[in-house]
Amino acid sequence: MDTIKSIKTRSLRYQVYGTLKEKLLQGAWREGEKLPSEHEFCAMFGVSRVTIRAALQQLEIMGLVETKHGGGTFVKNFSAIKNVDALHPLLQIQQHQDLITVMEYRKIIEKGTVGLAVEKICPKDIEFLEKTYEIMADENSELSVYTQADLDFHHYLAQISQNSMIIKVYDLISEILMTAMKDIVRLGGRNRGPEYHRKIIDALCKSDKAECEALMEAHLQENIRIIEQNLSPVIVETET
Repeated sequence: MDTIKSIKTRSLRYQVYGTLKEKLLQGAWREGEKLPSEHEFCAMFGVSRVTIRAALQQLEIMGLVETKHGGGTFVKNFSAIKNVDALHPLLQIQQHQDLITVMEYRKIIEKGTVGLAVEKICPKDIEFLEKTYEIMADENSELSVYTQADLDFHHYLAQISQNSMIIKVYDLISEILMTAMKDIVRLGGRNRGPEYHRKIIDALCKSDKAECEALMEAHLQENIRIIEQNLSPVIVETET
């Protein structure tokens, strides 16, 4: 595995988590393969074991790895996400209408998803959602860090729902959703996203299903409004 450049900026554990997640989804380690030790990761990233341990715990929460007591951390089964390439000819985001299509889908599915999540959420789930909010609320977060936190917030709600179909479909289209989220930020800025996430977390804490669903619907409808105000071809940036 190539040496990973040291990370020296803010939100270290979240950046380590994001980098490891990306490498996992790119196939840096095979399903069932043991990951490098915490000590090895510390050398790769130039960070402490506390940071590495926190990042691995987040990966485990997201269902990408599992830790075996005394045996290390291993890659779990997430191969379905690699099938996302099959969807790209159908859902390439090239125009604003494509963004609206994605947002309309999300508004339908994620309203129900948060309705399921509110019935099953626990304190550790709130803690994870709070972490994603903190990243998004940080005005100094880079676009890639901000949108990863945005995606993880919504992806984790799918995990909390415990509905295998919702989880698998979300995994399958996560790359498409990431592209859409970045374009939304470029079009409308960052102001409303963290605001809605804060309100949704608060409603989850109150176990208010109706409010959660209404906020999620309003959140995604706001994104559609932003797109409709900027109707013109979208130039999608490809990250290397």
